[in-house]
Amino acid sequence: MENKQEKTAAELYREERKQRMAKAAKKNAKKSPQLHKVGKIFGKCLLVVIIAALCLSIVYACLSFTGVLQRNVLSALKLGNKRVSVAEYNYYYLSMFNQYYSYAAQYENYYGAGSGKAYTGFDYTVSPSQQSYSGEVEGVENPTWADYFKSMATQQIQIIHAYSDYGRAAGLTLTEEQQEEINTAMEDYRSKAKSSDYSLNRYLDAVCGKGVNEKLLLTILENTYIAQSYDEKLTKDNANSITDEQIAKEFEDNKKNYTTFSIGIYEIKADVAETAEGASEEEVAAAKTIAMQEAKTKAEAALATINSTDTLVAAAAAYDSSLTSDTVISNDITATNIESYVPDAVEWIYSADRAVGDKQIFEVSDGYYIIYLIELPTRDTTKGVNVRHILVKFEDKTDEQGNAIELTDEEKATYYAKAQEIYELYKADPTEENFAKLATEKTEDTGSAENGGLYESVYPGDMVTEFNDWIFDAARQPGDTDIIETTYGYHIMYFVGNDNAEKWASDVKKAIESNLSESDFNAAKSDAAYTVKTNDPVINWATEKINKMITERNVSSSAS
Repeated sequence: MENKQEKTAAELYREERKQRMAKAAKKNAKKSPQLHKVGKIFGKCLLVVIIAALCLSIVYACLSFTGVLQRNVLSALKLGNKRVSVAEYNYYYLSMFNQYYSYAAQYENYYGAGSGKAYTGFDYTVSPSQQSYSGEVEGVENPTWADYFKSMATQQIQIIHAYSDYGRAAGLTLTEEQQEEINTAMEDYRSKAKSSDYSLNRYLDAVCGKGVNEKLLLTILENTYIAQSYDEKLTKDNANSITDEQIAKEFEDNKKNYTTFSIGIYEIKADVAETAEGASEEEVAAAKTIAMQEAKTKAEAALATINSTDTLVAAAAAYDSSLTSDTVISNDITATNIESYVPDAVEWIYSADRAVGDKQIFEVSDGYYIIYLIELPTRDTTKGVNVRHILVKFEDKTDEQGNAIELTDEEKATYYAKAQEIYELYKADPTEENFAKLATEKTEDTGSAENGGLYESVYPGDMVTEFNDWIFDAARQPGDTDIIETTYGYHIMYFVGNDNAEKWASDVKKAIESNLSESDFNAAKSDAAYTVKTNDPVINWATEKINKMITERNVSSSAS
């Protein structure tokens, strides 16, 4: 028998949410008919209707409480002719909420109060329906976070149903590993339900969304895994279909996306003096015009003195003594970097007749930028690296306020000794096979343990500085090993090689793959069998209900 006195549904939900966060730190309803009493003949009929309505409301409350209404009676939407229940919609909506709740809460834990909203835009202490969403939601003006969650839940339902059906049609079934993960998840739910003195279905209803039961959750999980496998198949097929000719064409058509350049740049600002209080718009505009002309004159005079990086830096320092080569010289920047604040400069830099040493001034809203071209746009020919490592991870230590505490040299020595011990085991049999075996057994990097510590096609900037510097050392050779320190801990390194595509070609191929994936996604969305038709009164009612539940369970819990 369920014992709600020991743990309420809200408490169960909060416990489940905390466990999800821990793992991640380590992924208007029915309108009433208008009834009119016309003469005495309809009096008894009306009385019967009222009594029936009262009975219906009792049944409705029972169905809603048990989740039968959400699961078997009401449809939130249809995919073609396929009905999708409110219970399934609840599951996906709540999943979206939990995802952002976890993101925001983790930022709060790491960086302090207010950082969750600052980084994600989402305030998990406020109902999604009561806070504006800054992005766009199709078909909605001035959207809220509830609108965003509703839209994303609908899209997830659509694509998971489509891709799981496509996958089964292509012969895909659950792998043994996927089935084991589902079994483990369900056993975990059973264990938690039992410890809380709840039936499994009642527990799932509390933590996964109103109306969700074992049968529905199993279907959702199976569909999700099949859809994931189908997406992976598409990705692999798309990657294998891309030719060298396609890569070359995409590069030529969109060079700005795949090249970097180096420039010297600084701004001479228009010095607009404060205008007298009560000045007219014409007077303010006139003052701005004068200030802009003065800035242009200064910029042209400075430009005339510049013929090298040294003279550029000197001109910048003469204008503003705080400017140095570090602030004026920008190396390996992209078109996107500069387009955001000097948009006209991009076309100039990529002009066919451009040469190193060219210079120009560019007007912006508050002055003029001086740009000196140091290096023409070029593609990055660095080859991707394959590397194995074994991580001996530093313990995360914090003070009472949650601030990180740096390890002492003595504490680090303990970790280094452990790394050295593993390194000696490798040296006893200095082969890549032995290193991979040791990595699987001993690394504390969960992201590479199953692959024997292997990371493939690593490019500059993908890893932390010390890791990056070691693998991209010009003298590095296959089979090189060492122990290095990063902020994560000590890494026992094994350099496999760099027989991979150059970075520019890898970037181009990834862009083509992304475009093909988007085409696949759009094709599924436009498939008549999966065209979405929302039952707006019901889906709005369901959203309102789940937001109310979220408010009760999350906002009120912040006080506890």
